[in-house]
Amino acid sequence: MTTAKDIEATLSRSVCGGWDRGFLESILEQLEKGRALSVKQKQILGKVLARNTDEDEYKHENWASVYEKTYRDAANCLARYHINQPYYREMARDIIAGRTPERSRFLRMHDNKYSKRVLREFEREPRYEGGAYLVPRASFSAYKSVEFVGDLVWATQNRILQNFQKRGGFVIAIMDDIRSAAKGAKRYKLLPIGETMPIIVEERYVKLGKK
Repeated sequence: MTTAKDIEATLSRSVCGGWDRGFLESILEQLEKGRALSVKQKQILGKVLARNTDEDEYKHENWASVYEKTYRDAANCLARYHINQPYYREMARDIIAGRTPERSRFLRMHDNKYSKRVLREFEREPRYEGGAYLVPRASFSAYKSVEFVGDLVWATQNRILQNFQKRGGFVIAIMDDIRSAAKGAKRYKLLPIGETMPIIVEERYVKLGKK
């Protein structure tokens, strides 16, 4: 049976924060007033206490070191993906700014299915090397499949696109960041033939051309 002392012990741990802390403080106040807990409150209380144990406190206290050694590279990759998604955008900003994210929320982000796809793309070897001559696949869509480098007027963008669609381009860099959770999302900076301004295209939209 959970007592006020159990709750107070949990509140003494730094790992217990945010919503969990507020909930426990509310429950403790209710108990001190002699009011019984509902079945639902007891269920939630059990879950909150179970995720704020001494073991969780140890993990919390050592999280900064673990994050630095084990997760930093993956975190930076995921942050560049999630900065463009709504759910983890705030944490992505913290990661990009060099701040250590909150452990439990970060691990939820790290382990979700979209993040796993992004990390698979990040970790695998690129299909094409620097200097490779690439042309658009049939799936290539003007503007939707391309990111322009720099602030270019529409006429310039259109000319670059037309040149790339007609003549292809050469890989001048393989990008570190992954922007979508699709297979083939590794990104390449290409210089279209006849142009001085590069474009960025995902691997799934290009193929080797015949020189």
